[in-house]
Amino acid sequence: MLFLNPSQLSLLSIDLPDIDSVSIDRLAHREIVEWSDSGPFAIFADIPEVKVEITITQRLEREFTLAGPKPGEQGTLEFIISPNASHAHRQKVSAQVVVRSIRNDLAAKPERIISLAALSPNGATDPITFSDA
Repeated sequence: MLFLNPSQLSLLSIDLPDIDSVSIDRLAHREIVEWSDSGPFAIFADIPEVKVEITITQRLEREFTLAGPKPGEQGTLEFIISPNASHAHRQKVSAQVVVRSIRNDLAAKPERIISLAALSPNGATDPITFSDA
């Protein structure tokens, strides 16, 4: 999932301005694949473990400080999305997250890239929740 220009974003109770995008990736952490003796193609596959990674891209258009989230810190990510610039059909996306990394890329356009791991509350529930804003 890719969300462009969310109107508000809070990470670990810190409001982050100038967010370009938030992407949510679901990746196989453990994969089971089986083949038969009948041919070269797999006959069974299962993904029993999935990890959810979130990447926040923030424009660095003004002075910024190094204060903010640090790798290993855990808390809540919340941001507001809508299908257009109006306030109609707004939704709040939220997740419990752990900060994986924070990188500053100054090559093409100055931006900060924050990488997060999303955590399920019980191991069976999707860590990403949507609700009306």
